[in-house]
Amino acid sequence: MRDDSIQNKKAWEYDAYNFWVRTAGTPVERASRDKENPKRMLKQYADYFDSFEGVKVANICGSCGKKAIPLALLGSDVTVFDISEDNKRYALETADAAGVSISFEVCDIFEIDMGKYSGYFDVVFMEGGVLHYFHDINKFMKTMYALLKSGGKMICSDFHPFTKISDILHFEQPTMSYFSTDVFEGEMAHARFYDDEIRKQIPKCSYRKYTISEIINAIIGNGFTLERFDEHPAWENEKLPGEYTAVAKKM
Repeated sequence: MRDDSIQNKKAWEYDAYNFWVRTAGTPVERASRDKENPKRMLKQYADYFDSFEGVKVANICGSCGKKAIPLALLGSDVTVFDISEDNKRYALETADAAGVSISFEVCDIFEIDMGKYSGYFDVVFMEGGVLHYFHDINKFMKTMYALLKSGGKMICSDFHPFTKISDILHFEQPTMSYFSTDVFEGEMAHARFYDDEIRKQIPKCSYRKYTISEIINAIIGNGFTLERFDEHPAWENEKLPGEYTAVAKKM
């Protein structure tokens, strides 16, 4: 496993299971909400799927299964790839409580078993803060392309590059030049939900933030046909961009 992945794994396994229980409920409680309306739990991402039943989905950095389980409830065959054993525990317990089955591979994304998964998936899906963990975006997009069947689709939704120059997400991370290519250490996503004393103890993550052009060029430069690129307002301030969604096909 890469050094930066080891660093990020430490951060994402710090009290992670307990964090999910505190913020999302016990697996049984979370499963109850997922079952009530799984499409609603997918939020705006549901609109980017052509169908759900029988679709093989790779959920990249799928965390605690918050999107994988609704997808499974809608009939998809979901495999989560994530670096955290704690996330796996919460996700599998929630899936069991929801009465569905998901696969969960704990690994570095660059070390996915391509002997097993190359050309396997109909959809590769990620959302909510993924690309910044990978310091080589071209290698990342090559990996996504390799996972897909011919005709498969990547749905890549992530934090908008505007966050490089504006701390709208309230992370203790440096704001920087929009065009910076620096790798830096910063807080992991959940740190801001802890008291200051505990917050200081949480391991930092290693990040590389990309510009819009870097993201688009990496997608089209590694074999994909880009079909659309949408920008979404920030949660805290609808006047600012908070996320984007890129949809691309493997032709």
